Amino acid sequence: MDRRTFARTIAAVMAGLGIPVGGRDASATSPFGRGVLPPTTLPTRRLGRTGLDVPILALGGHHVGRAESESAARVLVETALEEGIRFFDNAESYQNGKAERWLGAALESVRSDVMIMTKTHSPRDRSADSARRHLEGSLERLRTDYLDVWQLHSTKSVEDVDRAFRSGGAMEYIMQARDEGLVRFVGVTGHVTPAAHRRALEYWDDGWQFDTFQFPINPIDYHQRSFQRQVLVDIVARDIGMIAMKTSADGRLLREGICTIEETLRYVWSLPVNVAVVGMETPALVRHNARLARDFEPMSPADLQALRDRIEPDADLALEWYKT
Repeated sequence: MDRRTFARTIAAVMAGLGIPVGGRDASATSPFGRGVLPPTTLPTRRLGRTGLDVPILALGGHHVGRAESESAARVLVETALEEGIRFFDNAESYQNGKAERWLGAALESVRSDVMIMTKTHSPRDRSADSARRHLEGSLERLRTDYLDVWQLHSTKSVEDVDRAFRSGGAMEYIMQARDEGLVRFVGVTGHVTPAAHRRALEYWDDGWQFDTFQFPINPIDYHQRSFQRQVLVDIVARDIGMIAMKTSADGRLLREGICTIEETLRYVWSLPVNVAVVGMETPALVRHNARLARDFEPMSPADLQALRDRIEPDADLALEWYKT
């Protein structure tokens, strides 16, 4: 029995027993095994309408795939688990699938106690068939029969969103996969322009009610092509799960001496963000950022604005190269 048939069979059995499946009831426990990990030591927040309680810090999958070796990647993931991280980001496009393979191998024994998110990305082919192939590959590489969150990745324009949401487009299959129980929740990501996310919100209002959004949130974003100023409030109003990425502008704010890692993470967590996906290259950085999460105290509105005012003279789209 292949993975898709197995997942559908499980879904049918559970439905017959009156147990909800798919992305509509986050309180339903996974049918794929019992957990072995202790509860997280990190603060948690509800991931919007999903109802999932997620630690505020997640491990970025791109950096898992950039580890020196699979054993080094495993140490990175195991450190994250030890520090209370239970939400893991990835994408089928990261290192041509290597990031998913390494993450899947590291998490296989604790799958039922963690949340795995990955993404589908075919910028020249936003079709349902392409998304289907990506999901099948991701499930195999991640060594799982279901995903907790699966997202349409890296929307770059209004036209790009329209291609994905058209009849026969990638989003059609993404929603179908949620209905079939292959994935629990679905969403949309992008890091180029808020206009793409605002277009996706129009589709959400027309009935395409996906569950999560992921986009850049950091102090400098406030001053240039700002996702937090143009999109965030509307996402919160719809109770869509808010996943932040590029929390230090891909490290540029740190390397340029504009902000510290403490300032960037405290800033992001002080906004209505549910979880911050952070690229962490070493176990030491995982431990450091986990400590920041455990010690987190919200910034006041005055402190938030003071940080924005301090760095405004440094605003430059070159710092957020992914927006260009």
